[in-house]
Amino acid sequence: MNIIFIHGMNQQHETAQSIEKRWLSLLEQALNQTPQQVAFTYLKRHFRMPFYGDLLSRYHLSNVLSASTLLPQTWPHLPFLHLNTYGQKKPNTATSTIKTPLQPIIQPKQPQPNFHTKFHQFSALRKDYALHHFALWMNDFPKLHTTLLHKFLVETDLYLSNSHFMHAVHLRIHQQLHDSKPNIIVAHSLGSVIAYHYLLEHPEMNIRSLITLGCPLAFQTIQKRLPQPIQRPTSLKGDWINFYSHDDFLAALALQKSPFDFSPSILNREIRTSIEHPHDIAGYLQHPEVIHAILNSLTN
Repeated sequence: MNIIFIHGMNQQHETAQSIEKRWLSLLEQALNQTPQQVAFTYLKRHFRMPFYGDLLSRYHLSNVLSASTLLPQTWPHLPFLHLNTYGQKKPNTATSTIKTPLQPIIQPKQPQPNFHTKFHQFSALRKDYALHHFALWMNDFPKLHTTLLHKFLVETDLYLSNSHFMHAVHLRIHQQLHDSKPNIIVAHSLGSVIAYHYLLEHPEMNIRSLITLGCPLAFQTIQKRLPQPIQRPTSLKGDWINFYSHDDFLAALALQKSPFDFSPSILNREIRTSIEHPHDIAGYLQHPEVIHAILNSLTN
């Protein structure tokens, strides 16, 4: 059995080795906070990550916006754009719906925040709230949303519109999967769209469970550019567990209403991720409920 982890967009600065090292480190840190630390050895042995971040460079393209913040990847070198941060620490970089109680990301116990920290957190929450509602508003205007993808989130747009790019990504996933033995797929962000699309095209696969993290499939502009009708992949033999966060403006909606009223239904679980980077993989992969879902998939 292989456990396939599929990353999201904006990974062109990574390599297959560096991104695998980061994800394994996040998993190890999370498991060290549980009674199942020994499971990491097994998880690492069966860990597979089909890296596709380098494919975008073949088309001489790059993403303008960061998927974590919807802010530009780089700022122009203008003095008035660079705030004075002297003395400040840089911030460190979750049909049936199951409501999971809000839980903090696993991290060492810290002292009570001072006023500056509280104000910073409040500002981050205000940003997440605004972007959350902006994303919901965009979903009501699919054409405008499509334009946003085309102009700013080019990796997502390229995957949905270029069959050569899509097949190149699918090939890398296919090379990591067992053809007959059970597989588990854990996919984040654009990776969850890729995982869903791949499974539709490969009904012969044996997928024990699919765990999606920060999945943007609820947006109409993405649904309409995938094979129709939207349906549960026949290669998925077990549960589809979808973790989403209210603060995550790219995945703020559960996959429960039409066209996701499957049988068996998707198990939607709302969690709380980092308020500073709500879409980042760390907030999802280190959440206790996500860790429990991965371990449960391994033991069932």
